[in-house]
Amino acid sequence: MSRWTIFGHKLRTMAADAAMSLTARPWRTFAMMAGIMLAAASATGAIITADTQQTQIDRRFDLQRSKAVVIQAQSAPDGFDPAQLAAIAALEPVSAAGELSVWADVVPVSLNRWAEDFNAPLLVADKGGLAVAASTTGMDPQQLSTGQPLVWVGETLAARLGLADLRTPQTILVKQRPFTVAGVVQARPGFEYIATSLIVGRQSGTAMIPAGRTVRVIAGIRPGAAVAVADYALAALDPTKTLTLRDITPPDGELLLGNVAADLKLIGLALGGFVGLIGTITVANTMSMSVVQRTRELGLRSAMGWTPGRIRTLILLESGASGLFAAVIGSTLGTAAAITWAGINAWQPIISKPLPAIVILSGTAAAIIGGLIPAHHASRVSPLAAMRS
Repeated sequence: MSRWTIFGHKLRTMAADAAMSLTARPWRTFAMMAGIMLAAASATGAIITADTQQTQIDRRFDLQRSKAVVIQAQSAPDGFDPAQLAAIAALEPVSAAGELSVWADVVPVSLNRWAEDFNAPLLVADKGGLAVAASTTGMDPQQLSTGQPLVWVGETLAARLGLADLRTPQTILVKQRPFTVAGVVQARPGFEYIATSLIVGRQSGTAMIPAGRTVRVIAGIRPGAAVAVADYALAALDPTKTLTLRDITPPDGELLLGNVAADLKLIGLALGGFVGLIGTITVANTMSMSVVQRTRELGLRSAMGWTPGRIRTLILLESGASGLFAAVIGSTLGTAAAITWAGINAWQPIISKPLPAIVILSGTAAAIIGGLIPAHHASRVSPLAAMRS
């Protein structure tokens, strides 16, 4: 007989012995399988649910993706070339584009020289930039570029100043300079700070404060187009690389979506890993008790000529077989639970093809690892100890 034939015969014999030992004590076997089964079920169900929910999350976050690109210049004393701004505004995903700079964090503003002063941010904008961030009433925002002393007032600030009726021209003082109120602006989502701000044209802004705190271009975009539009704007606005532009667009919801989906998967993996650790400990405890209870049997096998290595192999086969069955059952239960949950919520379940195999292999490996110490102890049981038990 060849060496491989002898090895196969020994392996089949030990596998038959392991099966007899497992079936002879079904409750002990079930206790050993329970932890691995729970780990496989929880990991499978959590990962399938996470993959399925990713589509649902994508739909819910679609409206929360960045709807404006914001480009900030470190140095742009003369503003931006109108032709370059027009080129950005002409892009297919762009609704409008223009300057919206935070010129000063606070400037004093009052209804007249006798009224109370309020502190308000001062913004410098053009028609395109204001159109991205707010809707307006009153004069055409095109007047921002004329250099006239006109100011648009955020609706919250307008209420504080008592600007109720703008059908007749009204004048307010900004840094003690008279400005005609051209209209009131209502901030769009994401630009809520405009509600308490003053908006003037660049010439009016530089006449009060020569250099603004930040010089920015914003572009209203279709959700999901932030990266492409920002890359184009950086190249178009500063072809000579002299303005030191930075893309400060708020993080796109696609990044948030990816993080949420990854977090869901990590939660599933962490849950499965934690329960798998418990399962490994359960296998180790159960097999340790089994070795103690089987001292006579193991000693008899040793007396019959079984080597320590063969006894170790037997115990590891038992733990590995129980882990394999537990992982198969757990993976099946987890998949069924995830599909049921998706059906209840009218979702299309998404099941990764390698997932069941990974879970089954992991569960089997965890069971074998849990059986290492008991197998070592079993291999050291002597015939003399078996006779005393």
